[in-house]
Amino acid sequence: MRFSLSLLVLITLAACDRPRGNSPVDAYTSFSKAAHRGDYKAGYAALSQPTQQRLAARSKEIASASGGAIKDDPAALAFSGTSRPEPLTEVKLVREDADRCVLAVAAGARIQQVTMVREQEGWKVDLTEKMGTTKS
Repeated sequence: MRFSLSLLVLITLAACDRPRGNSPVDAYTSFSKAAHRGDYKAGYAALSQPTQQRLAARSKEIASASGGAIKDDPAALAFSGTSRPEPLTEVKLVREDADRCVLAVAAGARIQQVTMVREQEGWKVDLTEKMGTTKS
């Protein structure tokens, strides 16, 4: 009995930061929690495929330009050099169109809009508009 209770507690704790539903609000909340605790692997996985592709290309450029002094690591590029974000105070859906939506995200006194896209695995954070264009 003691073993099964301990196992149940571990499983419950492990599931705490997973999205509770299939909503963009839940997906962004999980992304933010991962970034806040420094889990860059989970944070990177929550980014859209186009965002990951741009980060991977930029990471390769930086590693190449540095002569290998800087490691080619897109997740580290995405999250390093930035301070940990303030905890979320509010996330709400502003508009949703098919497989794309916009959230209003508040952390402390700062409010910003975030685009989310629905991919096969669920809702993902899309930063491609904020990243601008890349060289082709």
